[in-house]
Amino acid sequence: MDRLSQDLRHGLRTLMRNPGFTIVAVLILAIGIGANSAIFSVINAVLLEPLPFADPDRLALLWGSKPAQDWPQLPLSQPNFIDIRDQSRSFERMASWTFTRFNLTGQDQPEEVQTGIVNASLFPILGVRPILGREFRPEEDQPGAAPVAILSHSLWQRRFSASREALGKPLILDGRSYQIIGVLPAGFRFASFPKDTEIWIPFGLDPFDGRKYARGSNSLWVIGRLKTGVTMDQAQAELAAISSGLAQKHAEFNKGWSVTAVPLREQVVGSSRTALMVLFGAVGFVMLIACANVANLLLSRGAARQTELAIRAALGASRRRLVGQLLTESVLLSVIGGLMGLLVAVWGVDLLSTLRFSTPSLFVPYVIARDQIALDFRVVAFTLGLSVFTGLLFGLAPALQASRPDLNTALKHSGVRSGSARRGIARHALVVVEVALSMTLLIGAGLMLRSLVKLQSVDPGFRSDNLMTMSVNLSPSRYPEDTQVSAFFDQVVARVGALPGVVSAAAVEYLPLSGMDGSTGFFIDGRPIPTPADNVQTHYRSTTPGYFRTMGVSLLKGREFSDADDARSSRVAIINETMARRFWPGEDPIGRRIALNFEAMRFYRDRPPELDLAKGMREIVGVVADVRHSRLDGDSFAEMYVPHSQKPGREMTLVVRCTGAQEGIASAVRRQVLALDKDQPVSGIGTMQRLLEVSMAQPRYNTLLFGLFGAIALVLASVGVYGVISFSVTQRTREIGIRMALGARRADVLRMVISEGARLALTGVVIGLVAALGLTRVLSGLLFEVSPTDPWTFAGITLLLCSVASVACWLPAHRATKIDPMNALRHE
Repeated sequence: MDRLSQDLRHGLRTLMRNPGFTIVAVLILAIGIGANSAIFSVINAVLLEPLPFADPDRLALLWGSKPAQDWPQLPLSQPNFIDIRDQSRSFERMASWTFTRFNLTGQDQPEEVQTGIVNASLFPILGVRPILGREFRPEEDQPGAAPVAILSHSLWQRRFSASREALGKPLILDGRSYQIIGVLPAGFRFASFPKDTEIWIPFGLDPFDGRKYARGSNSLWVIGRLKTGVTMDQAQAELAAISSGLAQKHAEFNKGWSVTAVPLREQVVGSSRTALMVLFGAVGFVMLIACANVANLLLSRGAARQTELAIRAALGASRRRLVGQLLTESVLLSVIGGLMGLLVAVWGVDLLSTLRFSTPSLFVPYVIARDQIALDFRVVAFTLGLSVFTGLLFGLAPALQASRPDLNTALKHSGVRSGSARRGIARHALVVVEVALSMTLLIGAGLMLRSLVKLQSVDPGFRSDNLMTMSVNLSPSRYPEDTQVSAFFDQVVARVGALPGVVSAAAVEYLPLSGMDGSTGFFIDGRPIPTPADNVQTHYRSTTPGYFRTMGVSLLKGREFSDADDARSSRVAIINETMARRFWPGEDPIGRRIALNFEAMRFYRDRPPELDLAKGMREIVGVVADVRHSRLDGDSFAEMYVPHSQKPGREMTLVVRCTGAQEGIASAVRRQVLALDKDQPVSGIGTMQRLLEVSMAQPRYNTLLFGLFGAIALVLASVGVYGVISFSVTQRTREIGIRMALGARRADVLRMVISEGARLALTGVVIGLVAALGLTRVLSGLLFEVSPTDPWTFAGITLLLCSVASVACWLPAHRATKIDPMNALRHE
């Protein structure tokens, strides 16, 4: 310990005697270590921290799958769920959930709240207990159960001021009174898409009674807890056997259907794992480049310390003692850089927490919150460990080189040139490594940038400028009849359309890029009727007249909906271009007839479904351009639109195109809605431009970080090239002076120095190109319409790096041409 303490004191004094070297090295290390720590904080929160449920590794989501119809993950129907739950022996418990949106009234302002409809076993499966009151009871899963509800902690605070007296009080949801029986813990989040679920009711109170016995209604998400000792593979084998039996027994619905189990962690992480590991690899490249830079600084500094080290060796210091002292200095330097890196990491975590790093969806029941990204003990320990490892990594080679001084030469004050060949090779090799790593990283950044540019150029199928959106959800108890629903939205759209500053207004059931959508099977008139299991699917949405004009969706054929398309007129539909091309290739679909499953079929508890095609048929009256409803980088689906008057939806989104100034429009719309119904809330106020930005948040996030790391790598690599060539010029000052004294022109000196740096840079570029050809394939899942070996990107990055390296070589080369031969001949 005494020796270590002595080495630390000596190292501190040495670093303080060379403040310029110390500051530069610490800054380089702080950038590299800080960037690694910031990214690790995200990896820690997303991939390493356990999910906030009891024994989360035993939790799995159960999905239906129909590969032939390109449905890898389907919710389950209630009858299929019950059969699987009753037959399974691998799971302790299973639970299902779905959600709806209710209007909460009775006190304060009316508001729309997302409501989870769950089995009584859901909370016990998750290991979550109310902090007040009780859980749901099994009998409350049955129809006719007493209306009870459990509140989220946030709603309890917001509406009841966190009072314990909230228990037992009534809660008015869609005009129906529910008794509050419990409050969940703070921070509990589950089924939080499209927004946080704030009220939970038992399955027996599901307002959509049909799903309880319709085997074809795939609308329930299912979670199960494995029994102790049962593996996921064993559970999957059992589910395969059960689903095979159900597919045979109920072939009319389950043909080609199977059930798979996905670990909850895998479902939550999704594609984020690949993106995060790629980013972690990229920031690792930055760390290696930083290490190479500091190692080069140490090699140059070691050459200047040859006299000191030679004297210590002459006085009896062993090589092991010298190496230990030099490594102590390196680790000390790195730890100081690591402490500075923690400050960089704090800024980086703040930046990362403002960016979206995963895309929530209906298929992900739990999303990592931004406040979970933090510099906790694990991140700090990682930073300190990385600092020590980094100090050993970049300090070992310079320490071994510097600990072998040529005593005779060093003691004659020629230490600058002693061992220059060995150290020169090492410095050159490090520069080549820096350039190669930078090349690979910059190509990755270039590919991500080209991908983002292509994504931003995708036509979403609508105009997002000056387009506001807001949701209105009508209560079934207040508006039980379809005619009432239709009349309400007709009046709202007419009132909003007449407001000052409003160009046009309409309403749609599922807004593009909102994450919400509806799908169903359908029949085509004149073609064989498929069974429910074989039905082809279409996405559908109900709209009011003027929707396509308001959204800026192009009409390709036929006509739009009009006020004449009401409940008394013949039933009509408009399809998108993809649906027309897929089901009527080379034909004109105008005038053809189709029927949606849920309109043509009636499901019953105790008998097979009945089909009434005549009642369900709709005539196609128009074809519109494709709209990217799900995601910008996804394929277009077959989609159809129906008039709202013919299929009234209670959960509608108003779309309002403004003249430009949007201030006050939302308040004016809310006043118009309240004028029609004082208890009707307006929620989800936003813009289509914001939805577009959110849809591109993940690729923009990846590109931003890759670009930042690439820029850092480019700067560090250019500094490395500059440093090596500059040091070489210093070492060769006497040689350059002799050359110039013997008649060498300045252009010859310039060419000689630049050629030395150019050889190093080109070698690194070639190695980086070869490495990039293999490594960038990892990015293929993150790119949009860009090949991981895109030649334009490779060529552009090669030109950029060579240009920067040329500038880095030219600066010391230009300085070399200014050397005075007489002064150079006196140079030691």
